[in-house]
Amino acid sequence: MRPLDWRSFFLMAVMAFSYLSCAGDPLFMSISSQQLASPVFVAVDTVNSRAYVINANNHLEYLDTHLTILDISNPPSPTFLDVGTNPISIPNFSGQAYFDPATRLLFVSNRLSDHKDDVVDTLLRINVDETSGSFGEVSSFNAGEDPFGVACCDTSNRLYLINEGTLGVYDIGSPSTFVSISLDITLGSGDRLKGLSSREVVLLGDQAFVTNRTGFIYVINMTEVGDLSKNPIDYVISGGGDLRGIATDGTYLYVVDHSEDDPLLRILDPSSLTAVDPDTSAFNEVSVTSIQTTAISTGTEPQEVAIVGGRAFVTNTGSDSVTVIDTDSRSVATTIDLTAGGWGADEPTGITGFTVGDNNYVYVTNLKSDNISIIDANALSVVADYP
Repeated sequence: MRPLDWRSFFLMAVMAFSYLSCAGDPLFMSISSQQLASPVFVAVDTVNSRAYVINANNHLEYLDTHLTILDISNPPSPTFLDVGTNPISIPNFSGQAYFDPATRLLFVSNRLSDHKDDVVDTLLRINVDETSGSFGEVSSFNAGEDPFGVACCDTSNRLYLINEGTLGVYDIGSPSTFVSISLDITLGSGDRLKGLSSREVVLLGDQAFVTNRTGFIYVINMTEVGDLSKNPIDYVISGGGDLRGIATDGTYLYVVDHSEDDPLLRILDPSSLTAVDPDTSAFNEVSVTSIQTTAISTGTEPQEVAIVGGRAFVTNTGSDSVTVIDTDSRSVATTIDLTAGGWGADEPTGITGFTVGDNNYVYVTNLKSDNISIIDANALSVVADYP
């Protein structure tokens, strides 16, 4: 979403709210403590049985928004955690998050700016340790414009944050300073790829893979990040469509291609993408088909992907469903209709998979219906909604 669109709309909506409130006809609703507001992502702490729901309020239904903490001692039936600082107030338009289990700190991207020309947004750090005296404390650190995707950590314990045109790399122990990698490059054809509409990032080995909605994937050599004598961009993978969510099973990459005419999950083998000799400008260009093992059709408007229990789960915003793909056979195992059986789901987007004991679960965030669909990933069925 381009900053001018939603920021201008938000400012106009706030002014309209002020006018209409005086007239006794409020434009926005107040949000209660246990409501969700366009939940966009869930981070899970299986050790302490917690789920952290990032509410983006993307549809501007509510006056404000927050981080909701759930007790997932019984994952199919999460409950609101009854502690004084829950929910935790956060700004609108947050995105993905990383939970650091060592410190019980949550790092959240946030796109809210003061005005349309403001190109400095924020990385939020939230203390979610209930035993800490600073539980619920929110700190803000500078980020690039419109940050969204987050991944952690490399061998230097650094967090990677995708912005419009840049990749920010933070030491999670000291995020006040960061390395900014420009994604503005010129291809061999002479075309300029500015890195705008870069979406998400995943780490595999010594490489970070960044998806871009114009059909490219950047391959970053993480061992070269911070060394100004070297170019950390080793490869640009071209030939995709509208590339969005990305995940890995430790060997392969699973990339969501949102292309309207042919929505796919692309399975890529990046093993041939070995490190390029250090250089200040050189990088290699490869076609997505040269490293693609399989391309599998999904539902309409696919968004995000998660891997759990030997399966890839893809959210389909347009068809209110999840496509389930067996990663061994690389074929569709089933499609889960999130609305079947009376369950409510509208605009499923974010997805998180996790394992507790022998059981696998998937939490799907629904932007429009303001809830979470809970999937038993062994039985491949919806077992609950929250709330």
